[in-house]
Amino acid sequence: MTVLPRRAMLLLAGASALPGPALASRRNPVELLVGAPGGSPADLWARSVAPFLERCLPRLTLTVRNHAGRSGLEAVALLAAARPEQKLIGVVTTPLLLARAVEAGEVSPVERIAPLAAVIEESMVLVGAPAGPPDVAALRALGDRGTLGTPPPASAAHFAGMRLEGRLDLARLAFPSAAAARQAAISGHVAAAMLAMPDAIAALREGKLVGIGIAASRRSTLVPEVPTLREQGLDLVAAAQRGFALNPAAPDAFRAGLLAGLETMAADPDFAAQAASLGQNARFLGPEAWGRVLTRADGELRRLWAEEPWLPRRA
Repeated sequence: MTVLPRRAMLLLAGASALPGPALASRRNPVELLVGAPGGSPADLWARSVAPFLERCLPRLTLTVRNHAGRSGLEAVALLAAARPEQKLIGVVTTPLLLARAVEAGEVSPVERIAPLAAVIEESMVLVGAPAGPPDVAALRALGDRGTLGTPPPASAAHFAGMRLEGRLDLARLAFPSAAAARQAAISGHVAAAMLAMPDAIAALREGKLVGIGIAASRRSTLVPEVPTLREQGLDLVAAAQRGFALNPAAPDAFRAGLLAGLETMAADPDFAAQAASLGQNARFLGPEAWGRVLTRADGELRRLWAEEPWLPRRA
């Protein structure tokens, strides 16, 4: 028997608790295109969001379509080549998707697809074992005798860890998964770990981890007791966003209807409650603001890749 991880069960529970399941009837069907395999965090998130969006747009039925080739870049190409009459919505997670294009030496996805809206923000948080260093000052005192764990390269938390270079003397160690980095912090095998809030929230609530500092401009309502890194002299703000994009030639009426539905969904108390349970914040960014976030992030990643590649360069 396959046992789903806790986060997967929460996401699926949120989806099943609402009317209009995402894989149901075919009335006026719209596809959510996910550039990741089934069961992945991006896939589970898309399936959890679909019922909320159906509730805001009752004339539509959403289905989830997985197209995981080349770490999501094939899904970008598919969306960019879609016919104007196709009802196809791309799921976009940043900075991960942008980083994959940089690694591949490809043009930015922002130049190929049209940002629609972002609806979720995930803060980065520095965590450690309850018996470990309690704050940034204690981590500084460790110097190079301590290690900072992060999820794999190209993740938002890994980039946040890279930005601590020169601010903390901790050696940096990228783990093969966020779960592995979290476990290393819980067991005290690393002095601290930089994680996305959804990867840390359960352990923080259960007391298995303590929050050393959150990389945000203000304290989070999810963990109000955790100080910001800025409060401790580290000026670091880092977050990931989850949102959507369309083919640039998508009909205006289709675009406008989706945009209105997404804005309504982001303000839905049930949607916000599900997001909070998973360590996320519901935050709506319209096309212009979402586009600026993506463009700025893409530029920063390309500058970083030129100066300090996060993966070995291809021969």
